[in-house]
Amino acid sequence: MFTLLLSSFCLFIFLNGCTSPGVSSKGAIVNVYRINTSTFNMVCSSGDLKGISYLYVGEKSIRGTISRHDKKLIAQYARAVFQESGFITPVAIPSLEGEYPELSIDVLELSIIDKNKELSIERQARFVASFSIRQAGIIDCSTAEPVVVQKSFVEPKYKKDQLPSPSRLKEQIIRDAIRRVMAQLVPAKVTVLRPVKGGLGIVGKISDMIDAGNCEGAYQLVKKKIDSKGGEIKDADLLYNAGVALECMAWNTTEDISQRIDYLKSALRYYRKASLIKPSDTDIQRATKEVSFNIKVLLRAIKNQKKAKDFLKSFGAPSGF
Repeated sequence: MFTLLLSSFCLFIFLNGCTSPGVSSKGAIVNVYRINTSTFNMVCSSGDLKGISYLYVGEKSIRGTISRHDKKLIAQYARAVFQESGFITPVAIPSLEGEYPELSIDVLELSIIDKNKELSIERQARFVASFSIRQAGIIDCSTAEPVVVQKSFVEPKYKKDQLPSPSRLKEQIIRDAIRRVMAQLVPAKVTVLRPVKGGLGIVGKISDMIDAGNCEGAYQLVKKKIDSKGGEIKDADLLYNAGVALECMAWNTTEDISQRIDYLKSALRYYRKASLIKPSDTDIQRATKEVSFNIKVLLRAIKNQKKAKDFLKSFGAPSGF
């Protein structure tokens, strides 16, 4: 009799989905900014690195026993990495009297070596450099230890042509080194899956649309539902999914930073409404916290870009490559 009752109970659990909820595999791919926790640090004897909005990055401040061509490559890749960050504008002309900080790179090694083995070839790439950021009387910072980036690739001798080219490897190791330094100056951006809430009816339909990548369609559908109720929606899952749709749109439908912030602000409003209804829901609380921080980071990026643009305009210095 006990065995029969136990079997019936297990069947009830299975049919009603009462097992412990697992991690959702459905949702939208979004970007999240986080405070960088890298253990690789710049050491400063004066000033600090916070609030840098523009920085000289050029071959005139690159030293080491390397060719002029390699110096140009390092400067080019470094400017590209800083430009991609969206926070720090690289300036191609050095300051005359310390008007803005300069990035100095002391190259200790830049090498691409092929090692022949009996049946294979190993191509090794290695970049070792010390970095410093200085601005006369304001900032004086340098890496505590040289940055070391190395990569190794092995192919059979008859597939030697499939090895990454030396020029491609140089680009990879130089960019990686610059990113390690830049990580001390800007927040880290990571890609995450923002889970959606499943269920019956419109909540499930919106969930499926977001998971399929149709975030704009999902938002229009949920907005129509919310508007039809005069905005008085008490379904936390529906409100949360509306936020996910907007957050997805912010990162996947626009490159304009102002538009991205507008989408994120709207998503945050939905997340906050949902959190009031379901304060114990960890997905909702995490999304609320992360999007709030993202908005602050992007507003800082806009401020830095405007500051750099205004300064360079008044100073009359070009900012391109």
